[in-house]
Amino acid sequence: MDLNFSFKKNKNRTMKRPPQIPLNQFQLAILLNDDEKQFYNAVLAENVFCRSCAGSVAKGVTVTEIHLTDLNDLLVRGNCKVCKGLVARTFEFGDKKAFYDRAMKFRKDIS
Repeated sequence: MDLNFSFKKNKNRTMKRPPQIPLNQFQLAILLNDDEKQFYNAVLAENVFCRSCAGSVAKGVTVTEIHLTDLNDLLVRGNCKVCKGLVARTFEFGDKKAFYDRAMKFRKDIS
């Protein structure tokens, strides 16, 4: 039995993903509803892993960058408030229809 498979790449069939967009705090406030804001703040307060501290951040995160990813998730980068080590967290909001729709409208409005 021959188990050698060959797959042809069809470059015309690739989907184009939207670009990653940097966000400021005002834009973030527009995108998130009240429940999402509460979840976002709770996670950044104590549910981000810090490599330097070898555990969850004890005093939260100082946010330095926020990006709306190509999958309409949020990528947050910052520093641990204890050791100042670099941390990052992805919030997978893009799989929720209401957030996805707001993100797509936001993308359209800024283009």
